[in-house]
Amino acid sequence: MPPRAKAKRETYHHGDLRRALTAAAIDLITRDGTEKLTIREVSRRVGVNHRAVYRHFADLTSLLAAVAEEGYRQMLEALKESLAETRRASPGKRMEALAGAYIVFAVDHQAHYRIMFGKRLNEDGRFPVLEDLVQEAYELIDGEIARGIEQGIFVDRPRRELVFGFWSLAHGFASLALVRRIRVKRSLVEPYARQIVAPFAAGLRAL
Repeated sequence: MPPRAKAKRETYHHGDLRRALTAAAIDLITRDGTEKLTIREVSRRVGVNHRAVYRHFADLTSLLAAVAEEGYRQMLEALKESLAETRRASPGKRMEALAGAYIVFAVDHQAHYRIMFGKRLNEDGRFPVLEDLVQEAYELIDGEIARGIEQGIFVDRPRRELVFGFWSLAHGFASLALVRRIRVKRSLVEPYARQIVAPFAAGLRAL
């Protein structure tokens, strides 16, 4: 092994290599999609022997789960920020803000988003942290709908149906935007998302 290559492989600390591998996976997904992603390609991108990857990730699914976890954390931060900015707004406007933040996240973090909402990664229960983050996102939306119902502003229907209705609408918009079936300038994504979700939010209002 050439001395220079060996030195390169020894420069990573434990946490640094894990982050570097995750970042490399995101870059490769952005460039080529998920179909061509392999452990060897990720290790080649970082400049380490592929065996080093297995010290941090048991397999490719584990690496993808780490990408999804990172994405959910970032998305949750964006959703919470949108609610903090609209804390004095009506429940309907807060739902519009949530949708705007969700769709902007999808557009700005396309690699994360594709893994987060692609093939289910936790079929065998190996990634409880990922499952907890998914649940937290669900509960955040559910909490906003519950708030509107408690105030007598939203119709009192099973919240699960309303959460899935909202999520399906936001996700559908995001998915269409990512494949450019909906063409909209980046600067207009957030206001357009609010406009699309506004009728749904209005439909939540109690008669």
